[in-house]
Amino acid sequence: MRRSLLIIIFVINLLVLSISVMAQQTERPEVALVARSYADHIDLRYYPATASLFNRGNKVGYIVEKAIKVKGKLLSQLSFQQLKGSPFKPWTDDKWQSAFESIDQSDTTQLQLAAFAMGFTNPNAVTTSSNVMENDLQSLKESSDKAENNFSFVMLATSRSKLAAEGSGLRVSDKDVIKGNMYVYRIRLNDQGRANWTYVEILCADFKDTYLRNDRAIVLNEGDRMINFTFPKSNEYFAYNVFRSGDGSTYMKITDAPSVRIKPEGYEGPMDFGFNDSGLINYKKYHYRVTVITPFADEMVLSEFTAIPKDKTPPTAPFLRSAEHIAPKKVQLTWEILSNSDNDIKGFIVSRSNDEKGGYKAITQTLLPVTATTFVDETFTTDGTNFYVVDAIDSAGNIGRSFPAYVTLIDSTPPAVPVISSAVIDSLGKVIIKVQPNTEKDFMGYQLLKANAAEHEFSVVEETYKDSLGATTFVLSDSTTLKSLTRNIYYKLIAFDTHFNQSQPSRIIQLARRDTIPPVSPLITDYTITDSSVQFQFVNSESEDVARNILLRRVKGKLLFDSIFSNSDTTVTFFVDSKITPGETYEYAMVATDQGGLTSKLSNTIILKTLSNTRLPSAIVSVEYNKDERTVLLQIKTDPALEGKKVNAEIYRSIGNGEWRLIQTLDITKGKIFTDKNIDNKTETNYSVRLIDSSGKQSNFSNEARVIF
Repeated sequence: MRRSLLIIIFVINLLVLSISVMAQQTERPEVALVARSYADHIDLRYYPATASLFNRGNKVGYIVEKAIKVKGKLLSQLSFQQLKGSPFKPWTDDKWQSAFESIDQSDTTQLQLAAFAMGFTNPNAVTTSSNVMENDLQSLKESSDKAENNFSFVMLATSRSKLAAEGSGLRVSDKDVIKGNMYVYRIRLNDQGRANWTYVEILCADFKDTYLRNDRAIVLNEGDRMINFTFPKSNEYFAYNVFRSGDGSTYMKITDAPSVRIKPEGYEGPMDFGFNDSGLINYKKYHYRVTVITPFADEMVLSEFTAIPKDKTPPTAPFLRSAEHIAPKKVQLTWEILSNSDNDIKGFIVSRSNDEKGGYKAITQTLLPVTATTFVDETFTTDGTNFYVVDAIDSAGNIGRSFPAYVTLIDSTPPAVPVISSAVIDSLGKVIIKVQPNTEKDFMGYQLLKANAAEHEFSVVEETYKDSLGATTFVLSDSTTLKSLTRNIYYKLIAFDTHFNQSQPSRIIQLARRDTIPPVSPLITDYTITDSSVQFQFVNSESEDVARNILLRRVKGKLLFDSIFSNSDTTVTFFVDSKITPGETYEYAMVATDQGGLTSKLSNTIILKTLSNTRLPSAIVSVEYNKDERTVLLQIKTDPALEGKKVNAEIYRSIGNGEWRLIQTLDITKGKIFTDKNIDNKTETNYSVRLIDSSGKQSNFSNEARVIF
């Protein structure tokens, strides 16, 4: 029962609409209620939710009440009055007969639908002898003789005929209205104790017969000798008709009966209306008009549009017979077209991709002629995969694509020369070599080769493969004995690809074997002690692989030595230790380290005591150049211990790299600022200060303060 299913769905949709219109109603209504307004009346259409409620309504009728909507009031607070004629029931036989006599007898559809509704709503009525299944009534032909389907058939009949709806007691027209008022209607079965009202509100206003018009609702598909389109479902209509015109003025109905939307059992997805018009002429413009049938038994225009069928049938796909690598930079494709294929092929396009399943891009600059059967590609990827397709293009732009063809390349291109980024050997003879990874797509791995001399024949000591190495750094390892007559060991690399093409060797890496013999110890040969420093003379280690000579010092009695001097220049044999404490006893010694990290034994140890320092604390000097006056301002800062003592400052100056000369003696008890006005403002000038007290005791020279002009 496809049409029965449609009507049941339609009634359910109206029930949902009734709930959504009046948000204050929380229970599912027994009767769905919709309304349509005109300037002088309001039509009400209602549908019982089930067949049992339909049968009950035929017996007891429906109570319909009306109230004027008052802003801010709940539905329960409105003053409802029953409509005249309530409760509304199916007509008696006499009223049916009177209605049949008063309507246009040529309107056979109205007569047949009304008679059909009469027979199902009044069991005592005499059924009509007319064939109510003719023409537009084919939608009622399924199982109409079964009593259990009465409900579905009457719902459809009353939706197609105003007379059938009024006679079945399912349509009311309220003429006691005032234009501009907002009304609330409610309905329920006329049963004692039933209070399950269904509500709907509506503004009394002029009716617009174009309110459903929506040309944008149509989703159009222009196919090959056919046009199909869809438009969305709506509670405003339940069926549609399609009209077609070749000139836009004279339309012909092309639906045999109003088309309906059938929802499969259990389906919850979108349910759009759809229509397919086939057997058309390609590239001819057609005009369409879609009308929809509403619950108020009228038919309205939903949309008008034009469409042009187009050739969308692709030509026969070419047969790509072969793809061959015929030269280092050439791949030749050969294809053919079956003799009985389409004759509207315009030409061919060749495309290439590195993925068989997609991503093809055209490599032909222009459309190849229809007579072409070969093409040579000189732009393919030499270190990757290459798949080809050939597209046949017809005059309408449709494409027939061949199956992909893979070309096997004859690879004779070796990988790039490997680059060794680092190589080290430790004290145990373990060698670690890091390689900058090759980037060729067909790269396979490396061969590590070794020799004891650069001019000797190298032998393979390790082979590595791409899938066994790290993602960003390739690391190779080897080991060698440290007890060898040859001091150095040599390595080089060769890269190879998946076709076993070998690169040129990398540059040769020379590594020095680590020795196990520590260097000879250096030796302190002489020293001189002053009140501010200790001056050393020493002999460096005589070992060939010595890396550094180190002078050590510790306070006598301490456990650990501190390194106070370290030098890799073996020509340096003199050092002054000025960071001493006067009167302190120190121990001095020397050690050497070699290139392998080995350390010599401790040299001879010298124990000495530094002299007590009776010098005055040194001053600190700062200078500032006054560009405008061309003078230098010199400020002297002395130790707080000298405050209040008679101390003079000897100011020395050196111009450029010249000798230091005394330029002024300043009594700092009278001031610590000196202005040098006799300057050469073109040459760098240095200043230093020595302090002298009244007993003749002196300080060391201060820091050198430099002025750069």
